[in-house]
Amino acid sequence: MNINDLPAEMLIEIFTYVPERDFLRNVRHVCQIWNLISTSPILRQNVDINKYMDSYAYPLKYFSAIQLFIRKLVMHSTYIQTFEKHHQDVKFENLKSLHITSKVQCTWWPNSIFNNFFSMFPNVQIIKITPEFYRDAENCLYALSQFSIIELDFGYYHGSNSYGSPGNLHLHYRIIQFVKVQRSLKILKLRASDYFAEDTVAQILEKCPTLTSLYISGAYVSAESFKISTNVLALTEFYIKSKNEFKDDDLEALTKRAPCLKTLNIEGCRSITERGFLHIAHNCSHLKRLFIGELDSNCVTDVESDIITKIAKACPHLEFLSANGCSKLEDDCIMDLATSCGSLRGINLNGCTNITDVSFFALADHCPLLNVFELRNSVISLKCAMYLIQHCKGLTKLNVSNCNNIEDKNDSELENMLEAQTQNSQPRTKSSVNSEPDTVSISQMHCFHSHLKDLDLSESMHVTRTLVTKLTRILPDLISLKLSVSVDIESDKEWFQEIFENCVCLSEFKLSTITIQRQDYLK
Repeated sequence: MNINDLPAEMLIEIFTYVPERDFLRNVRHVCQIWNLISTSPILRQNVDINKYMDSYAYPLKYFSAIQLFIRKLVMHSTYIQTFEKHHQDVKFENLKSLHITSKVQCTWWPNSIFNNFFSMFPNVQIIKITPEFYRDAENCLYALSQFSIIELDFGYYHGSNSYGSPGNLHLHYRIIQFVKVQRSLKILKLRASDYFAEDTVAQILEKCPTLTSLYISGAYVSAESFKISTNVLALTEFYIKSKNEFKDDDLEALTKRAPCLKTLNIEGCRSITERGFLHIAHNCSHLKRLFIGELDSNCVTDVESDIITKIAKACPHLEFLSANGCSKLEDDCIMDLATSCGSLRGINLNGCTNITDVSFFALADHCPLLNVFELRNSVISLKCAMYLIQHCKGLTKLNVSNCNNIEDKNDSELENMLEAQTQNSQPRTKSSVNSEPDTVSISQMHCFHSHLKDLDLSESMHVTRTLVTKLTRILPDLISLKLSVSVDIESDKEWFQEIFENCVCLSEFKLSTITIQRQDYLK
């Protein structure tokens, strides 16, 4: 049977897995049918050309054929000049999202290049772009001002770290002018390495009342930025990475001005003390996602247990908590979190070394909706990890890397689960069909968990091959597995094969720095 004998919808489904560059270089040249399919509206809604090719491989005829289908375009910055020079007649009328993947360097090009380039996308609403130098950033913002942007992710790095430099003064003025004319802007992400004057941030918030999400990453945001004005903000999401510049008074002003705040990320803001954290409890009753602590779980911070307790009791709708590197947290606050926030869906306790199994049992009992559990560098035991897997039926990700209490010295729990799984897989007899529900043991009903997709056991030095084998038998739907087990690539082929046989969806798994591929061990 020839592949072209398949129905067109099946061919299109197959070709959804083909990278865009292969379409352009190879697939569309194979035959007339494949050339026709390559311009299918279904395939061409999301086009990704983020890898640069040495040869000119994007003919005008091809883009003319698919221009009206594209909704999202991801492209390498080197093609800006190519598009501007060769494709000016092409109009991507239906394109809404444009992502430039690498830094843009247009300083030595004509000033009009951004105007000409963006004119090809008359209805674009979502932009992600990173100009290399401040002059490029100014020109880019000026060109984008003519559009009605809903989401802008904007980065710039090669400027002076001094706010008073002429380049940064002009750029910050341009940012303010840009947001001033944007009547539909809801999400603004600024990634920079320079210094934001308090007036810059204040005017962004004041001039753009529609803003619901503000991300400031890498920039130094000065004190008083959020206290200059007192107008109520529509912000529901706020993320700041500002090292020591964002302080208690700023957090107080922000939380008072944004009564509808649902996501707050202040990871790495080391100047915030207990007084600042209490403002979250007092002013953010609608909070659903909270990120505090350190950016790296190997670092530690001084957040105390009573802070988490007060936040948990004041924010009952909390769905995700990240307390990365909060090594002073103890069981009492996590148990309060579990009883107060029953809708919790994800938690990051990486580096929280004083939290024991007692807390994790409480989370499993009171938060059945949990689907993400990050416990790197914790003291969780194997028995407790399996309890989490059994009782959180929606759990898809469990990170217990560098957890040295994960060991198979006492793996009776695993043996019971395997035995019950074997019994459940037996053919059903007439007597078993007619048996009453209460005669079936609880362990048989709840032992098998097939929802876990991502398991990280890397750097957990007491994990053995025997333990991994048992776990993969119990968790057959894993699609991501990370290990640090000592093996020999040549002599352990049968063990690799057994893992892939146990986990039918696992295409590869990480073994320290090595990737073990299914195709090398199973045909």
